[in-house]
Amino acid sequence: MTEHPLGKWLNLRMGRAPDLQPVSIRELQEWQFDSLRRTLFQAVKNCPFYHERLAGMQTGAVHSPADLAKLPFTTADDLRANPDSFLCVSQDEIARAVTLASSGSSGPPKRLFFTAGDLERTIDFFHYGMAPMLKEGETILAILPDSRPGGVGSLFAESISRLGGETVLPVNPSYISTLLNLLLDNHASCILGPAIQIHALARLLESKNIVINHVRSVLLCWDVLPQASMQTISRVFGCEVFSHWGMTETCLGGGVDCHGGSGMHLREPDFYVEIINPATEEPIPDGHKGEIVISTLSRRAMPLIRYRTGDVGCIMPDECSCGLPLRRLGAVEGRLGDGIILPGGSRLDLNELNNVILPHKAVLDFTVEYQPETMQLSLKLDVLPDTKPGPEIKKQLLSYHKIKQACDNHNLNLSVRLANQDGTIHSGFGKRSITIKPLQAGTL
Repeated sequence: MTEHPLGKWLNLRMGRAPDLQPVSIRELQEWQFDSLRRTLFQAVKNCPFYHERLAGMQTGAVHSPADLAKLPFTTADDLRANPDSFLCVSQDEIARAVTLASSGSSGPPKRLFFTAGDLERTIDFFHYGMAPMLKEGETILAILPDSRPGGVGSLFAESISRLGGETVLPVNPSYISTLLNLLLDNHASCILGPAIQIHALARLLESKNIVINHVRSVLLCWDVLPQASMQTISRVFGCEVFSHWGMTETCLGGGVDCHGGSGMHLREPDFYVEIINPATEEPIPDGHKGEIVISTLSRRAMPLIRYRTGDVGCIMPDECSCGLPLRRLGAVEGRLGDGIILPGGSRLDLNELNNVILPHKAVLDFTVEYQPETMQLSLKLDVLPDTKPGPEIKKQLLSYHKIKQACDNHNLNLSVRLANQDGTIHSGFGKRSITIKPLQAGTL
């Protein structure tokens, strides 16, 4: 008999009684590939893109990861080129469409479509995934965007209502003082949101010498922060810290820790995950980092087959102590190609800067701009009210080996200055990144 909420969810999704012992890893994979073959059949039959892309391939013979690896990849460029060609249903059945701008400065956006059933399965995953963190009658402070019908805030709030809980959705995630007031006024027992906002919230709470004991769990999404920041969050709130991974292409929910730091149990009834070497495109073993590739198993509106997400992660090689057969994703450490190339050829990414800057108690957040033509690296710090961090942050950055080499040998210019000093931060709901600033016309 299983008592784990995700175990009950898995049983229900597989058409089994909820309290049965979960199936074995082998049985789960067999069930997944049976679902995948049905998805492939429907995609080839109803989806113009896959009707052409998979023509002549023996999709009915896909019974294992090795068979799946013989199918071609789908890329973000494919989605951008003609998103409507991925549709498997009529426009009348679309309950939600999401447009995602290109990560570059130009290029068409991606557009993703979902039926009501696709969205319902996400609510279902959120419902069971949140069950270990929230009790009936409790309130969660959820720092999430889009509370409109079908938006992630709305879907999440619905999942919490099914647990008998209440959801508070702040309007602006950059106002950390407002988040603190919402946390205290609503006596929230759980906090969910981007890691940088929760880091800033912990720093502000600590600076005010406010001690609270009503937060039992924190769930981080989107950002990967240094271990020092994770420890600060855990210490200030006095609770376990969980992690979640997801993206619009996974219909928002993707994987969640069953206990803090355990690795994120994947939403395996809804998609199958591979990890590949992005250079060779070959599968790599569990425990090794590579690009995350997903194949949807239950998506009706817009199936994706071997979709290259661009996110970097690994499948954890050992089994979870909870006994669930769901595989676990380790910390997702960013995206392929993230960061900048410094003078001299070293790649610098945001996580490296996080490790240097965020351990400083006064820093809530920071932004980074790089101007390649002038070799100018500019950082702006959002800090606690009434604080002025000394020159030690710039000194630490100048001593970081990649920056030091670029400054000493290739004339990189580094500037660090204060930005917000009123308890607000630059980061909103989008993922943080290093901004590459083009040279303005006429400046040379």
